[in-house]
Amino acid sequence: MQQIFRAFLDIILLRKGPEDLPKSLLLLAMAVVMIIVSQLLLHVMVETNYSTDLFLEFATELVKVGSYVAVLFASGFIIRIEQTMTAIIGCTAIMVLLFVAIFILSRPFIGYELAGAIAWFVTPWLILVEGHIISRAIQQHQFTGIAIAVVIFILQLGFYVTFSAGSEGVVS
Repeated sequence: MQQIFRAFLDIILLRKGPEDLPKSLLLLAMAVVMIIVSQLLLHVMVETNYSTDLFLEFATELVKVGSYVAVLFASGFIIRIEQTMTAIIGCTAIMVLLFVAIFILSRPFIGYELAGAIAWFVTPWLILVEGHIISRAIQQHQFTGIAIAVVIFILQLGFYVTFSAGSEGVVS
């Protein structure tokens, strides 16, 4: 288990790629559990001034995963789906936990707003990590992967904003 966590960390630090993870449905399932737990912790531990819809947050993650699967399919690398999705989902889970930790640890000292702003610096790194992962999976230059990751992030953001606007004023 320690080797798997170290592999995720190496991917986050851009030293390894999804090909360095074992091809395993069990590991993919564990990554899915990790993202569910990290999203639940984010939802519970990071208070917001507005009502957030947990199901919308999970749907937004599904948009991301579906988009990366579409990229793999379109580029002819669908055979790499297990390792690539394991890397993207597992690294996202770890980065969400990092966001929560930064927010929780810094909030008492610098306040809610500044802690949130600082914690959001995790997001550009996550985009870079996802770009790194997809570039390795489809054997393209890292800039191509980063461009794909940026487009997918904008798609996620658009999805979230579109569907959260329809639920304003609704208490969940």
